Amino acid sequence: MIELKPLPHAEAISYFRSKGYAQQLSRFHHLDHFREDHARDFVVAKAMRNDILELIRTEMDLALSEGGTLARFQADLEPALRKAGWWGRQQMTDPLTGETQEVQLGSLRRLRTIYDTNMRTAHAAGHWARIQRTKKAFPYLHYIQIERPSKRHDHERFHDKIWRVDDPVWLRIYPPNGFFCGCHVVQRTEGWMQRNGRQVSEPPDLDEVSWTNKRTGETFRIPRGVHPGFDTNPGATWLDLEQGVDAVASDLTEERRARDRGRLQALRLRQTAIGRDTLLVTDASGGAPLLEDAPADRPEDLDVASALDRAGDRGPDTGLDLLRSRATEAPFTSDDLEVLTDPRVTSYSAVSPGGALWRIRPGPESFIGKIDAFTDRAARLVAEEAVDLTREERQQIVNHALGLYLERRGVIRYDFRVTGRLRDLFARFGDLIGRLSA
Repeated sequence: MIELKPLPHAEAISYFRSKGYAQQLSRFHHLDHFREDHARDFVVAKAMRNDILELIRTEMDLALSEGGTLARFQADLEPALRKAGWWGRQQMTDPLTGETQEVQLGSLRRLRTIYDTNMRTAHAAGHWARIQRTKKAFPYLHYIQIERPSKRHDHERFHDKIWRVDDPVWLRIYPPNGFFCGCHVVQRTEGWMQRNGRQVSEPPDLDEVSWTNKRTGETFRIPRGVHPGFDTNPGATWLDLEQGVDAVASDLTEERRARDRGRLQALRLRQTAIGRDTLLVTDASGGAPLLEDAPADRPEDLDVASALDRAGDRGPDTGLDLLRSRATEAPFTSDDLEVLTDPRVTSYSAVSPGGALWRIRPGPESFIGKIDAFTDRAARLVAEEAVDLTREERQQIVNHALGLYLERRGVIRYDFRVTGRLRDLFARFGDLIGRLSA
């Protein structure tokens, strides 16, 4: 008999792996790191040391990618956290107030909360990405509250309500709407609505109440029954590319940035669906695009040169723009950068599953000899100074340093907007990257 196993939730994993660490001063109290911040950075209250956060994040990543249970998560983490000295009640100084107080560090109860909250929000964010990818076929979302003794009665007023995917209500009450909340949404088609005699529900009265964050003094309007901090949509925050595209394409008009933002987002969602890179080639004026997918049996082998050959001279006056989805978080490789030696290419942009953005344009100087001069020195220094990193992380450092190196020599113009995880990696090895790119 064939044993069927559930596939990992690729979008949920990409969401979780894009996160960096919250700033140290935002780790003491759970209200220090708040609302949308959680979609960008990983934090556990009272975990002030990076090694503690890394232990917890590694186990959480395993649980997401391998389907690990709460029992396994607790069993693996408890001895590691005890050994690291992060367990039980201890004295700790609040960096905001300077007061020393007794606080709860690791415990089985806390590990349950950490596991459940991160698991639910990661899957919710990943589900939101799938919703955005399929909303033309499934334009409605149906709010469902699980019937159980511990259900929140304040969430009952949302149960069985249906609103369109793009209704702004989903930015305020998209579940989970609190710790251990079991609510979820189900996508519905137009046909399902007709067969079941359903219509879009009336606009909801969120019955918002004022709530003040005692740590920051900020006041928010929170829908009644939604726990403060859960009144956002983590998937929408994660998928939002507006600020990133504005940062890497400030030379473009607002209209062009909006066009590229939509296309990059579509490529990003497409990549998570088919599991391989996609390239979009268009003339710089925004004409009809040419789409090129990596082969299904070699998802990493996207033939950019072939795509450019098929594009021909469709943009002889304006040049060609390349927009690409990447299966990894790595910046452009040396092969990617050399695409700019083609005189037709005006710009080359890429987006990663986690939402990192990279954009390069040709500069006034030649590539000749520049990459070879960089490669030998970079390989040696990274091997010597980044021995504790994975191969992928070392390559991310090398690729990023190469982009900076070529920009400083006038070969390319290099713009980027990284995820929290890459931000932390590049900051940790900032001195090495600076020496490589000097």
